[in-house]
Parts: sequence; structure tokens; C-alpha cells
Amino acid sequence: MNTLNFRPTHLRTAVLLAALTLGGAMATPTWAATAAARGQQDQPVVVQEDILLFDPVPGTVYLNGGIGQTEQQQMRKDAPNWPLRMTFSDKSSDEFVANVKLKVFDQGGHAVLRLRSAGPMTYVQLPQCEYRVTASYKDQLLTRMVHVGPKGVDANFHWLV
Repeated sequence: MNTLNFRPTHLRTAVLLAALTLGGAMATPTWAATAAARGQQDQPVVVQEDILLFDPVPGTVYLNGGIGQTEQQQMRKDAPNWPLRMTFSDKSSDEFVANVKLKVFDQGGHAVLRLRSAGPMTYVQLPQCEYRVTASYKDQLLTRMVHVGPKGVDANFHWLV
């Protein structure tokens, strides 16, 4: 099995490229624009990252989102580029759900992805193989075995909540 190892710099680049591919835009944060307006652009800015983009499972790249029609359309357009495509929904209302606790394990039982708040759509770059996926929403656990083949696979998780 070939595994890609990313340095943090490469990881951030991959995330930015994925976001831009999906129609994301880069903008100057308000605090930076305000500092520049006051003539403070020469002072170093210390930024503490408060967003956890990836849980500590090295080598796994994923895309998580799909909130709102525009984001869903963009993700569906890019779906063929992702071997494992998962969606999460509530059967009773047929609505997408988020805040899903997601774990993906390879054949050896090693976690290849762990997310505390997945959904409503999560796409993962994984090699062809069998995987066990566990998804928990409102304390209801669903487990599926999925086979990622040459064309990828769609795995839909539906809860009756």
C-alpha cells in the first residue's frame, strides 16, 4: 500500500487547493486589514490556530462540508476525484445532518481517519481496499464495510432520530 506523508506545509497547501477547487476564496482577515489601516503592518502578527483541520492520522486527506445548496453542488461536482464519498442524513426528515463522529479503519484495524464533527458530506482520499466505517450521530452508531474500488464508492448513512 502506498501512503503519502505530508509535512504540515504540504498539508495546508493541499487544503487550500481543495478549498479553491471547490470555489473557496482567500480573503484578508478583518484584524489584518484593521492593523494595516493603522500602519501596523511592519509588526509581526502572532496567530493561534483555533481550527483543527485534520485529526492526527498522518497521510489521510479528506474534504468535509456540504452545508447549504451551493456547497453541496460544489462538492458533488468534485466527487469523482474522491474514492470514498460519504453522506449523513436523518431518515425521518430526509435532511442532511452534521456533527457525526466518524472513524474509518483499514483491513488491519488501524484508524485512517477520525473526525469529531463530520458531515453532512465527507470525501476521503484512500487507496483501493476494504474499510470499516463507524459513524455515530445522537448516540446511535452505524457500522458499514465498504470496498473502495477503481471507481470509488458512495456510502450513505441514515439515522432514524
